[in-house]
Amino acid sequence: TARAIWADIVKHAKLDFTHQGAKYSFLQKLTYGIVLGILLPVMIFTGLAISPGFEPAAPWLVDIFGGRQSARSIHFLAAWGLFAFFVVHIVLVLLSGPIKQMGDMITGGIDET
Repeated sequence: TARAIWADIVKHAKLDFTHQGAKYSFLQKLTYGIVLGILLPVMIFTGLAISPGFEPAAPWLVDIFGGRQSARSIHFLAAWGLFAFFVVHIVLVLLSGPIKQMGDMITGGIDET
């Protein structure tokens, strides 16, 4: 619900990273969905579209992005999106306790339920 999403945003803003029994919060799921479902595929396809050697094999791919220059611009924006994700991800890990995070990565974490 919208109320639960807003509550999750407020909790993250207050640096409260508990998930009430869930392995991942809504914001984590949304962010990983955007990165894995949108940004990475866009990077791959725009990278292929700006490659001069790939254009003869799939000229339609260059047309989808509106030409090589548009594909290059989209590729650049997606790269900045991935960089922003990386920086925010590292900052939030450091704020939530890196020693605990490393232990959870190695052991799989403790089930909070």
